[in-house]
Amino acid sequence: MTWSDILQDWHGQLERLHDLFPHADPVALARFRGNRRLLAEYIADTHDLTEAEGAEAIELRLMPGAATRDVSVFACAAE
Repeated sequence: MTWSDILQDWHGQLERLHDLFPHADPVALARFRGNRRLLAEYIADTHDLTEAEGAEAIELRLMPGAATRDVSVFACAAE
């Protein structure tokens, strides 16, 4: 699954995001549509991770086929 696939079904992915990151507020997750950096920051804050670890967790859990990619893509402001 790619980030584009996730964005196309963002509303449908919210339950999955909450299942993967149980400390995250589902309402808050809905606000981060399209902004990987802010999503990574939020996941990091709510799960006691660094921002880089939050970004990596998103990459590994939502896009497992992309696990070999460089997660520095999350440093971008937004897609």
